[in-house]
Amino acid sequence: MNRRTALKNIGVTLTLPFLESLHGRRAMAEAAAPPKRIAFIYTPNGYNQSSFVPVRTGPVWDLPEALTPLASVRDEITMVTGLDRQFVGGTGVHAQCGSCWLTSSPPQETLDGGFPTNITLDQMIARQIGADTALPSLELSCNDFTDNKETRYFECISWYGPGFAANTEKNPRNVFRRLFGGGAGNPLTASILDLVQSDARMLRKRLAHDDRHKLDEYLDSVRSTEKRIQIAEKAAGRDLRPPIPEPAGIPARRDQYLRLMGDLMVLAFRMDLTRVATLVVDPERWDSPRMFHGVFDTPQNHHVLTHTKGGEAKRKITEIDRFHVDFYRYVVERLRAIPEGPGTLLDNSLVVMGSGISDGDRHVYQDLQVLMAGKAGGMIRPGSHFHYAGDRPLADLWLTLLGKYGVDAPRFADSTAPLSQLS
Repeated sequence: MNRRTALKNIGVTLTLPFLESLHGRRAMAEAAAPPKRIAFIYTPNGYNQSSFVPVRTGPVWDLPEALTPLASVRDEITMVTGLDRQFVGGTGVHAQCGSCWLTSSPPQETLDGGFPTNITLDQMIARQIGADTALPSLELSCNDFTDNKETRYFECISWYGPGFAANTEKNPRNVFRRLFGGGAGNPLTASILDLVQSDARMLRKRLAHDDRHKLDEYLDSVRSTEKRIQIAEKAAGRDLRPPIPEPAGIPARRDQYLRLMGDLMVLAFRMDLTRVATLVVDPERWDSPRMFHGVFDTPQNHHVLTHTKGGEAKRKITEIDRFHVDFYRYVVERLRAIPEGPGTLLDNSLVVMGSGISDGDRHVYQDLQVLMAGKAGGMIRPGSHFHYAGDRPLADLWLTLLGKYGVDAPRFADSTAPLSQLS
């Protein structure tokens, strides 16, 4: 087959955000609606139920102690509680918490050894809305532990398919370079794959059925790669420098680390470099103490605290929960501060936060809590707390979100029906 290879310096892969001054009000009104984005933020080991779950439901719901940081964004929040998951025996109870939080497989479909991992909710949505961005999805993690005590099942929440995890990026500098091509003044280099379409069509006639299928998959990947390069080249024509300096690496302070990764995610949404993101605040279990700067004077072991009896341990878990909720509040406020179209970037986004279990001491997979911020482009009306009394699976919420983002799926994992209160 003839081989053609083209190498192009494509510069900074950055697109302009929506600028009203460039479009004018009439043009803005006539323009297509801004794209929708979605982010999933995962926290490990469950929550202190007594200080995390509101007492009241509906639009007038209370903010218990762990949720007090949400006071400034309360009207932007939808809280869903009481949803259930099913633990599948044969694997670690914590290993399934995050790895199967967004899985599309029902509990009885263990395609990955004993794990029901499969393509996850974020990747299904990315297939629907990520085709026009340089990155279909962005997977981040703030797991800076250097002792690799656990397997990928404890720290990966995004999966391309059974056993194929979407590996996370943990270093803010590497995230920056992935988004902006190596920083100011450092162009990206992209390689266009061999173009073998005409010769491949001739070859296809001589192949067996299974090999034809493999060849078709290859040609699909060629077309997909070429489209990504064209998108990057178009973005590079803007010739813009990144709006923030390249990070030096992982900040020493935990709160600064989380916020920097949150800033990069928000920036990727703002510049339309991606429309789907996941961020793992910390991995499951992982019995290594860490500092929670501004909260404790000494390192704390989150997992061990969940199994420690007494009021002091519960108080510390509440403080850790509030630390994570405050980070969530920070991301929500950052999105809300960015104008886009007739509203804000938050209006066109949905930021989901949750954990794979509710009570970390007893490893309870039922009565899960999920926070959602934003309107998903007008598809969700925020401001209420909805509680389901243990009769609806978590997958019903995920099925609902699939519909909000244009994915036509009759079922997701062990779902029964979309949640009508969110429709």
